[in-house]
Order: sequence, then structure tokens, then C-alpha cells
Amino acid sequence: MLHHILRRRNTPKKLFPIHLAGFLFSFHLSILIYINSSFLGTYFNSTLVSLLYILGAIVSIILFFLSVRLQNWLGNRRFLEFFLVIELIAICGLALTSTPLWVAIFFVTYDATSVLIIYSLDIFLEDATPEEKTGRIRSIYLTLGNLAVVLSPLVIALAAPNGEYNHLYVISALMLVPVFLIALYAFKGFKDGKKEVPKLPIMAWWQSKNIRRDTLVRFSLSLFYSIVVIYSPLYLRNIVGFSWTEISIIFTIMLLPFVLFEIPLGNLADKWSGEKEIMTLGLFIMGTSLIIMPFFNAPNMIIWTIILFASRCGASMVEVTTESYFFKHVNKNDEGLISIFRISQTAAYIVGPIIGAFVIAFLPFEAMFFILALVMLKAMSSSALLQDTR
Repeated sequence: MLHHILRRRNTPKKLFPIHLAGFLFSFHLSILIYINSSFLGTYFNSTLVSLLYILGAIVSIILFFLSVRLQNWLGNRRFLEFFLVIELIAICGLALTSTPLWVAIFFVTYDATSVLIIYSLDIFLEDATPEEKTGRIRSIYLTLGNLAVVLSPLVIALAAPNGEYNHLYVISALMLVPVFLIALYAFKGFKDGKKEVPKLPIMAWWQSKNIRRDTLVRFSLSLFYSIVVIYSPLYLRNIVGFSWTEISIIFTIMLLPFVLFEIPLGNLADKWSGEKEIMTLGLFIMGTSLIIMPFFNAPNMIIWTIILFASRCGASMVEVTTESYFFKHVNKNDEGLISIFRISQTAAYIVGPIIGAFVIAFLPFEAMFFILALVMLKAMSSSALLQDTR
């Protein structure tokens, strides 16, 4: 299926191993996304689980600021191989250990290094992507990753029907092996560009107005993800009153826009050069959907499926256009700017749980949706000011 998609889109042969590595690594991550918190909950209380997620994000941000120096020293291929090995050790550790301290260490390590692997794959993809095809190629890359997310619940249901976490960590670890082999053999021809370690990469980012605005929109989208992934199931289950079976059906349909729409949207962005228009419309759809959500507190599957599906239609529009726009304005030597772009997404996963905890402690649950809606609508001011790519 993967090979068919790439051939049908006339993707250059050198892109195939990058897309394949991205797909497999996304599968490796998405298998664990659904079960990590439950697994950690067998060792720690909910407060400590949240702290482990925050600590993993903080460590990844620190490593991001060191990433350019590490890549100058290792080169991007060795950089990728190094962190794949670290990730593999951490996942194997989670599969085998039962000591709380080691579980915490291995989880924070895995959580921090996974973002750097995504960053390294970004560099390979950026090097292999002609600017005029950025939207198309990025949309294929994102769609394959999202396809893995959609398929992963099936793997979980088949491999661990009774919550056998160790089985899933073993499967996740096995997914890393072909990614490492691709890095070892298929990326040999990659040539590292000349890189300067910026003293203040944040200044270069701030002075690039279009990149800064695009990054702020991507941060808003990541903030949306960081909150809804944690709190939407709680709201639908505990307040609206859906069963877990009903929530699973709703969420499966909800995620389809990421698979169905990102490739045509990427092609449209390339041909029409309309990232900012698509991005702004997507933010409006997300904001409107979020405002509507609190007014439907009855367990009506059709209504909730429509609302959540619409919100993800908007999210898919924002996701593909922020990626396309950003990578049309950088090249493989702009590690500092790419680091800031990815750091913003990691930072959202620190801010999101803090906002969620504050709302739950002091405000009605529905306030979460209104706050997020304001963030999306405010982000429209950044997207509307973007300069067209052509």
C-alpha cells in the first residue's frame, strides 16, 4: 500500500526510504500513545505521570538546543542512528523492567529522544524535496504518519486484548529495527551541508516574521492536540456519558480527515500557493467547532461525530499548510530554525496539561473548549498576515 501511494504520486525514488522510515517510526510512536499513561499509572499516581510527560518534554527541548552541535559532530545520518539506538534501549527497558525508578528513566529518555528522531527525518526530507513540490511531498509524509495513527488501535486490540503492555512495547521496539537499517544503508548518499551554530537561534527565528507567524500557528495546533488528546475522552466519557466502545467509533471516524485530505490539500497549496488561506480557514473551522462543543452535552453519536470530524478537518488543513509553508522557507542547513519549529510543538505539550489542570481545578470543564477556541481564533491573526509563498 505504501509503495502504491508513492508510485501513484510519482515520488522520486530517493524519497521512498524517507517516507517508509517516517511511516514505521510513526507506527512505533502511535502504538504507545494510547497506552503510555495507563502503563505509567500502574507505577505512579496521576500527578507523577503528568510530571514525567513534562520532564520528557523539557529534556527534549534541552537536546533540541544542542542538536546543531551534535549534528556538526556526528552528521545527520549518525545523529539519527545514535538516537534510534537510544530510543530502542529505552523501549526495551520499558518492556522488561518493573522497577519504578527505571520505568521513569526509560520513559523520559524515550519521550525526549523520539522528537529528535522526527527532527532528523525532517532534515532528510527537506534535503530531498524540491521547493515547488514541498506541499505535495510533505502532505504524503504526514498522511502516511497519520495512517499509522489510525491503524494502531487495531494493532493494540489484536496484540494486547487484555492490556498486555509488554507485548506492545516489544512490537514498538521491533518497528525501530527497519528504521535503523534504512538509516544505515539508504541514507548513505546524504551530504551534510555547512552548518553554523547560531549563538541566539531564537533571534534569527524572531526576525523572520513569516517563519515566526507560521510557528505560532503550529504551536496553537499542538496546544489543541495536547489538550484534546487528554481531556476529550474524559469529557465524552464522564460528562456526556458515552461508552468506551462509542468513543472508539467516534474517534476512528474523527481521525479520517488526516488520511483523506492532507495529500489533496498539499497539492492545492503547491499549485495555488494558498497555504495562508487554507490555514486561516482551518483555524476558523477548529475555533467554531470548539465553541459549539459545550452546547451539546447529550450522548448523540451522530452530532458528536460530525462536530469532532469537522474539528479535525480544520486541524488537517492547519497541519499540512503549516508544514508546507515552513519548509518552503528553510533548507536542510537551517537546523536552528527547524529546531525552534519543533520545540514549539514540544513546548505545547508542557503548556497544554498545565492549562487543563488549571481549568479542572478552578473552572467548569466546558471552559477548556472556549479557551482553546480563543487560541485558534487568535492564531488566525498570525496566519492572515503570512506572505504568500509565490
